Amino acid sequence: MIDYSQQQSEKLVRRVISGLPETRTHDALPPWQDYPLGGTQVEEERLIRQATDYEPRARLLLDRIGVQPGSNVADIGCGPLGILHLLSERVGPLGRVVGLEREPRFAARARAEIARRGLTNVSIVDGDALATPLKKQSFDLVHERLVMINVSARETLLAEMLSLLRPGGTVVLEEVDNVSWLCQPAHPSWDAILHAFHAVFQADGGDPFVGRRLPELLRAAGVQDIQVAMSVDLALPGEYPRKHLVSLLDSVRDRVSSMGLLKDEEATAHREALVAHLSDPATTVIDKLRVQAWGRKSK
Repeated sequence: MIDYSQQQSEKLVRRVISGLPETRTHDALPPWQDYPLGGTQVEEERLIRQATDYEPRARLLLDRIGVQPGSNVADIGCGPLGILHLLSERVGPLGRVVGLEREPRFAARARAEIARRGLTNVSIVDGDALATPLKKQSFDLVHERLVMINVSARETLLAEMLSLLRPGGTVVLEEVDNVSWLCQPAHPSWDAILHAFHAVFQADGGDPFVGRRLPELLRAAGVQDIQVAMSVDLALPGEYPRKHLVSLLDSVRDRVSSMGLLKDEEATAHREALVAHLSDPATTVIDKLRVQAWGRKSK
């Protein structure tokens, strides 16, 4: 893992906040843009697999930040799991963890997951990351992972996260940058699927190269003591990242067709060819650049 300092590269919870009910109806949410990858069962299961894959580095990140027992923390856009379980371990029974999620299916799955895991200090609130219903200046740490990559109003998202923090609190961003994502030997089906995915993703305001921008976004927002960690892994045979692009195609398949990027039979043929190529242990897959950036809200 490559680390850069700011100079170098820059509970037991019944109510989440005083007077706020634990849930809100999705219909009452502001009409922000749709989640580019959709709220389907396929995408829900992909996010669960992704959370498992990202867990080791998320643990290292939280260890480095030093989340204190008894802290109040929030995971913005937590999806069906996010890092809720990791935060729960660190804040302990006297702390509280709030997961904010807009997609109803994902929020329901998150509630089921925290119940199954017995995480009594975790609560889920329905709400949009760009205009949360959470109490301002009430959290010691606010985290997001792979939310900023999906929204066009990135400065608004960061400003909202900072508004939830107490002075001196920690804001944490985890994103990716597709700059390193490739397979070798190159394959035309990889190129075709990646092009189609990027077209769908960017059409909804997503930025698959946002990872490199995290330090400058934090600086522009006035965040202090910024730190950054970056890493790139090989995606080995049998690991989830190996066929991550295939999973993304499955999540956006309808959009790929409706936008005229690939006919259904073309998508099927490319998918089958790419699965075969990625199943060959002689194929090298270099994963996305993973970027973690964090800092303190000014006092």
